[in-house]
Amino acid sequence: MKIESFKRAIDYIERFFHLKNEYAYTLNDLREIFDENREDWKIAAYRNSYDFINFLQESRILYVNGLDGYDNSEKKIWTKEDAVNYDIALTIRKGGYLSNYTAMQIHNLTLQIPKTIYVSIDKYEVFQTKGDIILEQEAVDSAFSNKQRMSTDVFVSRKDKIRYTFLHKKHNSIKVGIINRGRFPLTDLERTLIDITVRPAYSGGVFQVLEAYQRAAGKISLPRLNDYLNKLDYIYPYHQLVGFYLEKSGYQKSELKFFLDQVSNINFYLTYGLTTKKLDKSWKVYYPIGF
Repeated sequence: MKIESFKRAIDYIERFFHLKNEYAYTLNDLREIFDENREDWKIAAYRNSYDFINFLQESRILYVNGLDGYDNSEKKIWTKEDAVNYDIALTIRKGGYLSNYTAMQIHNLTLQIPKTIYVSIDKYEVFQTKGDIILEQEAVDSAFSNKQRMSTDVFVSRKDKIRYTFLHKKHNSIKVGIINRGRFPLTDLERTLIDITVRPAYSGGVFQVLEAYQRAAGKISLPRLNDYLNKLDYIYPYHQLVGFYLEKSGYQKSELKFFLDQVSNINFYLTYGLTTKKLDKSWKVYYPIGF
């Protein structure tokens, strides 16, 4: 009896995926794999990439994961049996790195287990920097009086309801403080602290951010933290917030000269939408009452 060509080639196909370092695949990835290998695998001419994908699923070589986008779009990611959610996250949008609350969890900066995985994607763009623009207090007050705008580039897993949120960041310097932990790119300790300071809503809020600083105390390089801030060159004076958090987590002002020297003439905000607040006069930072 004639054996169907996919079944005849199953050992080669299984070996191919076993040897690949990738653990998750998009539809286009699988189409390319099929087109590049069908001749070597001697797949019948009437078979196409959809037949190939069905075979992978039926043979349990790969498993399909359905995702629903916030814009009502749908997406599928195929994974190996031993893939984890980080593999899916970094495949939905390629070229990114794990960040914010997710990086906090990986670096043991939080005891929480977030149901959202955050992936940042850097885009190089030359734009106005703090050297090109003069901040006005009134404009800062207005910008931070409202809630933080949230990313709508979000997919939710139908299987386990994990939310995948993608943060698109424009910087003059990209890939600052990005390391690899195994097969996963992510922000290092110092870059993680900066990211969660800049966007606390993606990090559990300011109390979780403070806990992260406290758990990182003694493990971070203050010169590296300052260097990253300078490279990222934010228009807003985030040196003030970082210094404020560092002092709150146990550092002495004598250790924080990098940050104190860069305190601006602007009273800045620990987070968006503060309704009741106090001002730390040395750091010129508004923070919530009870913080």
